[in-house]
Amino acid sequence: MFKFRSGPGEHPIQRAVFEFLVIVTGVLVALAVDEWRQERAEIRELNQHLISLLDEVDGNLESITYIRVALTQVKIPGLETVIAHLESGETTVDDADEFLKAFADSTFLAVPWFQRNRFDALKNSGSLRMLHPETAGQISGAFEAPEILLPQVVHLQGDYPVVAQQFIPADDQSELNSLRYYLVDTTAPEFVFDISADEAIDLIHENRDELLLLARGEAAAVTANWYALKRLEVEFSALKELLESEIVAHQG
Repeated sequence: MFKFRSGPGEHPIQRAVFEFLVIVTGVLVALAVDEWRQERAEIRELNQHLISLLDEVDGNLESITYIRVALTQVKIPGLETVIAHLESGETTVDDADEFLKAFADSTFLAVPWFQRNRFDALKNSGSLRMLHPETAGQISGAFEAPEILLPQVVHLQGDYPVVAQQFIPADDQSELNSLRYYLVDTTAPEFVFDISADEAIDLIHENRDELLLLARGEAAAVTANWYALKRLEVEFSALKELLESEIVAHQG
């Protein structure tokens, strides 16, 4: 504690007030420094969460793009081929193996592999409150969007993929199963010989009417899925730009 000598005309109460002010000022400065340090630590933690979240957003975007491209380049062309053939009334195909491949592609039913662990970590850390409410809302909205959009696609999904798979020979499943796109240069064990491609196509023709109705319903489902995925791509692309700008801002 400071020691002061009483000078001429100085009163003890004045000295006590001065000492009190010095002490209070010191305490306030110390508290301000601690608060500044705490704020900087919270900003660093928030930025680490945002950087981690950006990686998760990139992964989700990659998954969305992969599935949407697969719908455009695999499922939709396959479904178009099947519907056109069933509507034509033809009882033969030029290439049985090629038609069966298109038939199998029309049953493609994979969905994006969404991740949200880092988003949940951000929420649980409490760091989300440090962001502007609009920014926090956009982050939450993007990660909640799949839970809103994709179930609507499921409601439109009929039995076509399951029914159609019953007409594909078991020994062709390792090459024609829609989940094969999840792996590269790897095939599942083959089943023993079942029926030939020509026999499978004969069965398809025998069930033409049922398959045609189901295929038309599948066209509605795949269209809805495309729209849902495109909207998710827009949401996560906008979130990526937002996170990149937020990271730069908090680094400053």
